Amino acid sequence: MQSFWTPIRVGLVVAAAVAAFGLGLTLIGSNLLSRNSTYRVYAVFDDATGLGVRSRVQIAGIPIGQVDLVELDQKTAQARVWLRIRTQFVLHRDASITKRSESILGDFLLDVHPGTASEPPLRDGDEIRNVLRQPSMNDVFQSLNKIAGDISDMTGNLRKVLGGEAGENNIRTLVEKLQRIATGIENIINTSGAKLDATLANFQRFSGDLSRISGGEQEDIVAIIKNTRDATAEARDILKTIGDVVGSQEKGGQLKESVKSIKGNLDKLDKALANFDDISDKINKGQGTLGHLVNDDKLAKNLDRASQQLTNILGTPESLKIEINERSELLLGAPKGGKLDPTLANLGLTLRGTAYNPWAKNYFGIRIIPRPDKWYGIELVDDPRGFTKQVRTINNLCPNTQTCTSSTFYPAFLEQTTTERVLKFSAYIAKRYGPFSGRFGILENTGGFGVKLHLLNDSLTLSADAFEFANPLKDRPRIKLYADYRFLDHLLVTVGADDVVNTPYADIEHTTRIITGRDYFFGAGFFFTDDDIKLLIAALPIRF
Repeated sequence: MQSFWTPIRVGLVVAAAVAAFGLGLTLIGSNLLSRNSTYRVYAVFDDATGLGVRSRVQIAGIPIGQVDLVELDQKTAQARVWLRIRTQFVLHRDASITKRSESILGDFLLDVHPGTASEPPLRDGDEIRNVLRQPSMNDVFQSLNKIAGDISDMTGNLRKVLGGEAGENNIRTLVEKLQRIATGIENIINTSGAKLDATLANFQRFSGDLSRISGGEQEDIVAIIKNTRDATAEARDILKTIGDVVGSQEKGGQLKESVKSIKGNLDKLDKALANFDDISDKINKGQGTLGHLVNDDKLAKNLDRASQQLTNILGTPESLKIEINERSELLLGAPKGGKLDPTLANLGLTLRGTAYNPWAKNYFGIRIIPRPDKWYGIELVDDPRGFTKQVRTINNLCPNTQTCTSSTFYPAFLEQTTTERVLKFSAYIAKRYGPFSGRFGILENTGGFGVKLHLLNDSLTLSADAFEFANPLKDRPRIKLYADYRFLDHLLVTVGADDVVNTPYADIEHTTRIITGRDYFFGAGFFFTDDDIKLLIAALPIRF
């Protein structure tokens, strides 16, 4: 019969998995600031509307921290806003801060200027004294009210000036002055008419003098005309020489042939320009794929939105990296059939039967790394322990009106457990916080999660994974502890223990092999980044 505690254990395991899944989503979606890597400062604002816990604090658009607490100063009736700043961003005594609207929905953020390096830095608990206040909507409305009041005063003064009997007298005086100005302009025009007549008379006398000069210098004019005729003849000879060089209709010349070639090229250029005009006209009308892309603003916006979403997921092309890795782990088993044998001479028994049933666990994985603190992983796993499946068969051989005389030949149910070696896969999301990183997702065909500790500039990694929470052969989940050491930029070695919390059981036929429970392993592998793959492909002797 099934144990009473089995459903309770399964429920606890499912609850723990759900809690771990929620914790993983929270860690990945949040931007936690450790108290050891931050310090707190505060600033006093007259109005803290729109500011709340975790509101962004930035310098030149780069996040440097967040709002930690907003409280009211009882003495001054002002808002005291505490900020938690990362230690790598240093604020000085003359630093300034401004509250700025982030969107039209009423969200605000804080812009900080760090100050000058010559000033002493702010310590934990210090105050940012330079608070730059930007005008709010109430200030704008007050300014508009003042402007409306000034306009009202101006209209009132204008009514006082132009209204009543005094206003009429002022307007009448203004009209009289305009009439006197018009009369003065008319007198000036009449006086200038006599002067204009005198000017025309002087021009007439000048033209007469010019006529007499031209009549007396007639011989000179004839000589000028003769010289002009001679120059024309010389120009005709020059043009004839140029015609001989260029060539005529009957006789061709080098220059003429060159001109013909240039003319042919110009004709081709005209045709090309005509085709280009036709293409540009179709693009402007939105015809064709290119025209639809250029003229449809919605398509451009969708492409821009898709590219932004793809950049948020995969990072920029400069920061995106791809790593391909492969490794093999040799499971040691136990020479005494499930019990560890400390005798060195018997360690050779661990290699017995490997040709018939190889006990090497193989991994092939790809990591997509959009940012150094975040990556996605896909792995194919060849596990010698295989996939375990339990089938429960209920026997109904006895009718309801009868009772079976013997339960030996007719059991109430039959449980059959089979283990098949299949190719498993893993797909997970990982996030890093300082020297620690965590991952969760599908680990070897089951839900699971893991943590890592990165040491020695990421050369040494200590890892722990938990998965297989519902294996019928195990009383506890499968927990794997191992250490990886990377060297020479492409190689790694690994050592560890698998399924450490479950009791080991040896295979009936191969007593040196453990089919379930605790086992130890060591192995090696290699890894390549996308830059290494590019160099490897470039070195291949590929011919087309």
